[in-house]
Amino acid sequence: MTLEQEHKIKELIDKYNDVLKVTIRLAVSEDLINLMIVNKDDQDFELAELMKDKDTLSNYIMKEFLKHNGNSVSKELGRMEEKKLSIQKQKKLRF
Repeated sequence: MTLEQEHKIKELIDKYNDVLKVTIRLAVSEDLINLMIVNKDDQDFELAELMKDKDTLSNYIMKEFLKHNGNSVSKELGRMEEKKLSIQKQKKLRF
């Protein structure tokens, strides 16, 4: 990746940071809820009641997730091989 490309990506992340944070929060919340449903974990847990206030639930899930993983997730994402993150091989994107 060139310095120009890195600079452009940094600008785009800064520009869309608020949207990306909401996307991450929703993804983690939805995945946890889906795992609970699919694996039938904690069947006695009142999930339906919690689902009435999805914003509060997803905010709490994200807060707890970051307590457990905040530093390690950032480190792991920084160490991921480029091929796992790269979509350039499938499509050429132009900005």
